[in-house]
Amino acid sequence: MRPYRSSVTVILAALILAGAFYALDGGYLVRQGIGYFHTVILARDFDTLRAQEDLDKPTEHLLERVEEIRRFAHEELGLRKTENFTRYSEVNRDYLVTVVSVVRDDRMQRGTWNYPVVGELFYRGYYNSSQAQRVAARLEAQNYDVLIREVDAFSSLGYFPDPVYSFMSDYSDYRLANLIIHEEMHSTLWLEGQNAFNEEIATFVGDEGAAEFVRQKHGVESPEYQSIAKGSADRKTYRRLMTELHEKLSAAYQRLETRAERLEAKERIFEEFQDRIAANYDTLFRTDRYRGITNLPPDNARVDASYKYGGDLSLYYELYEEVDRDLSEVIDMLRNSGARPDAPRDALRSLLEEDSSVGDT
Repeated sequence: MRPYRSSVTVILAALILAGAFYALDGGYLVRQGIGYFHTVILARDFDTLRAQEDLDKPTEHLLERVEEIRRFAHEELGLRKTENFTRYSEVNRDYLVTVVSVVRDDRMQRGTWNYPVVGELFYRGYYNSSQAQRVAARLEAQNYDVLIREVDAFSSLGYFPDPVYSFMSDYSDYRLANLIIHEEMHSTLWLEGQNAFNEEIATFVGDEGAAEFVRQKHGVESPEYQSIAKGSADRKTYRRLMTELHEKLSAAYQRLETRAERLEAKERIFEEFQDRIAANYDTLFRTDRYRGITNLPPDNARVDASYKYGGDLSLYYELYEEVDRDLSEVIDMLRNSGARPDAPRDALRSLLEEDSSVGDT
């Protein structure tokens, strides 16, 4: 259950609709609401911060970069303009919250929690990491695989302006742009009850939007953009491999009848996966970033996290290619597609069919 860092954002919007929900989960909402209050509600707007005579250069540069990225996200990509990332919050660590997500150890069945306003989500967020560890230990004892992540941002879905945090001053342009564009995509399009779909869209737009921002700012031949190109190729390979692993595990779990059989198959499938990656790593990947997957523990939660946060983005990339890699057009099409909450991917397929039929005329 050792934590690992993640740039994936977390939706904690309703946690701060405070005291009325004190009885829910023994006061969980109120306890997290206190952390939210200190980091979000008390954040200072950029103009107030700039009025300080002793404002340090890294923070000043962070504010400038954030404003540049916001302009790009709203004016170039057409994302909905919000007040997000117009305020600054000082945090005395290099992440914001600790998040717990769980999946049954012998099935690809996610544990979920219900919240007011936003409904069902597949994670629990904690400002106090020791609380997360206690919850994780309890769930692991109930036959769950548990994943603990340290995440660097979350979205309030417009209930409050989401701030920039002090630890982000060290972020590269790509990482900062990815985070901001990811969040603004959530604010532009969010389907209730379709958490995986929402994350897929935001992941796709965050990745491609941030790459385009760096390309325009630094140029195609710049070290910054070339590094992104290598990382993007590896990220797509990693997602493809984890999707294949997820599908193979799911099929085995559905086929086998007993818990003992499923756990045995799980161990075997993970071992085969690790051996294959280890033998072919240099052929599959261009960087060393993913060498750690050859030592993955047999953990459904980790595989499922990779899957639900953008495991298969092929439909989005098909649409992207159909419109000559015009990301603003993809975003506009998605926003106006009339995607149904019960079947959001059907809207994507319809968009692809419509675009293909136009091209054939």
